[in-house]
This record gives sequence, C-alpha cells and structure tokens, in this order.
Amino acid sequence: MCVSVKVSDLQGKVVGLYFAANWYLPCRNFTPILVGVYEQLRSQKIGFEIIFVSSDEDFDAFNHYRATMPWLAIPFSDLDSKKALNRRFDIEDIPCLVILQPDGNVVNKTLHDGVELIYRYGVQAFPFTNKRLKELEKEEKEKHENQTITNLLTSPDRDYLLAQSTTKQVTVASLVGKTVGLYFSAQWCLPCHKFTPKLISIYHKIRHMFIDDMDKDFEIVFVSSDRNQSAFASYFDTMPWLALPFGDPTIKTLTKYFDVQGIPCLVIIGPDGKTLTKEGRNLVNLYLEKAYPFTKTQLKVLEKQMDEEAKSLPRYEFHARHCHELTLVSEGTGGGPFICCDCEEQGSGWAYQCLECGYEVHPKCIEPVNLSTD
Repeated sequence: MCVSVKVSDLQGKVVGLYFAANWYLPCRNFTPILVGVYEQLRSQKIGFEIIFVSSDEDFDAFNHYRATMPWLAIPFSDLDSKKALNRRFDIEDIPCLVILQPDGNVVNKTLHDGVELIYRYGVQAFPFTNKRLKELEKEEKEKHENQTITNLLTSPDRDYLLAQSTTKQVTVASLVGKTVGLYFSAQWCLPCHKFTPKLISIYHKIRHMFIDDMDKDFEIVFVSSDRNQSAFASYFDTMPWLALPFGDPTIKTLTKYFDVQGIPCLVIIGPDGKTLTKEGRNLVNLYLEKAYPFTKTQLKVLEKQMDEEAKSLPRYEFHARHCHELTLVSEGTGGGPFICCDCEEQGSGWAYQCLECGYEVHPKCIEPVNLSTD
C-alpha cells in the first residue's frame, strides 16, 4: 500500500536522493548495503531519510525494485520531478546518492559521493558533514599508519586462518614478515573464475623462487564473498593458499577498510604489514610472477623494461578479432588504465587502441593479421 508523505515532514533531516534502477546490476548490489545503513540509523531514531529517484523503464520494474526499499520514492509517473532532479544534480551515472543537509546548513555542501562514503564507512559516515568526514579520514589514516598483518587478519575470537583442507588451521602470526596477498573473490563471480587459475599459476611460480618451504615468504589469503558455506568450501578447495573462515566478520571489515567495490581484487601487504598496492590483479596481469615482491622499486624496473620492449613493437597493427587498425599508445600518448577487449583483464601502460571505436588490447594479446596479397 502506498502512503503519501509531505515534503515538509523532511524538514530538519539529512536527506539522501538515491538515483538508481532495477535493471542495473551495480544498483542492485548497492541497495541492500544502503538498506542496512538506513535501518541502523532509523532504529536509533536519527533524523535521516532517503528518497528513491527511479530510472526504471516501466512501472512493474519500479514497483518490484521499490518493494526492496524501506524509504520514500518519487512517484513513477512524476517524470517532470525526476528529470528536474537529474538535471539539478547533474546525474551522469547510477547508483548515485546525493546527500542534502538540513535547511539553512550552509557550512556543509551537497555531497554527490554518498555511494562511495557508504561503501567506505557505512553507518559511521552519518551525518555526512565536512567535520565528520575529516574525522573519519583522520581515523583511517591512523589505522593505515598502525596497520599490521596481525591486526588486519585476527579478531578477539580468532587468531588463525584456514588451510587445505578447511579443517587445518594456520596461525596469523606465521605470516608476520611475509608479503601477503588478500584475494577478494567469490565462486559466483565470472571474472573471478577467469582470474583465479592465472593467480594459482603465478602463486606457484613465485613460491618456487624460494629454496625451501621455510623460506617461502609469499602467501595469499582468500577473502570470500560467497553466498553460502557450500559455495565457499567448493571454491576454496580449488585454491592452494589460506582463507578467512566463511562469514567471518573480518571479511566485511577488510572490504570496507580497503574500499573494495568490485571483485576479483588483490591487495598486497608488504613484510612490514603495510599496504604495498591495491592493484595486485592488474600487476599480475601485466607482469606475471615478475611483479613480486610488488614494491615501488620492482615496479619501476618493470615499467622501464616494458617501455624498452615497446620500442620494438609496430606502431600500427591489425588484430585477428577486430576490423579496424590499432595504434600503439601509452599513458602519455592517449592511453591509460583499460580492460583488454581480448582477455577481459585489466591493463595499463602500453596498449593497442582503436582510434575509431575505443577497442583496446594488451600488446601480448595481439594476433597479427597478414594483409599482404600475392
């Protein structure tokens, strides 16, 4: 049953305008997270409200999506108000959560990055004021400065990780002084299925660099986003490394702490317990086992090698799976981070790019086409 609420009832409250649509997966992924934050704040009787501004294409889709939301909504039929709000706040992408402060609060500007703030801080972001966000940034900086592998992976009730099989346990203390990859992944994720076998191969190659088992200074810990214990166990059984137990609260803590908004994601922790990079997946795709130990010094060496190798590559190339001519580009000549259209993995640095349609591939993925005629 629909209930009308007067706009005047929102006076004095912090209001979030939630621009989203049922047809878009990132919206459907974010909505349950936002529901959790909303219900926590409402249970504390805090002055906060959300208004759904739909981009759904039909009334049934709108109703189906709105049924998952405990907050208010602009009526589906009110196209003028929805268009006006999209124009007023210059909405270019969804999901988008615009935060409006109570009337007369000129110190705090309207925030457009509510989605990012909810992902990073959850309920702690409220009331989304400049003062509160600066406090959170300071706390986050202090946490990163005092970060250790022990305080990342342990909890008051657990000081161990799972090993193969899942009945075997390894202490978190055994990882101190090692380079550790935190692998955020899930069985239901198709990109994870493609990346995990590659990561397993790289893991073994890096481990084989060491003389014996006692000297193996590289480890990976699976941080699961699986939906049930069975899926977790089945997926973890394919992996040669360690894992946090399924459903452990530390998983959500790490996901927020490292601002993981998509999987697969590989965060690399150095021997001193500090974060080396959150771009481990990209580095593995680019440099394979040579990326180890993922330090700035090593990456500079690899970047220099890649630049040297690029000098011998053809300036232009035709690829077997694309119809247009491709141009070799770097970050300094129109390139940048990209998703390879051939292997569908991340890339950066050098790429072959189609200047007509934006198609991009890793140089290693090129299958040259011989255009010569007899």
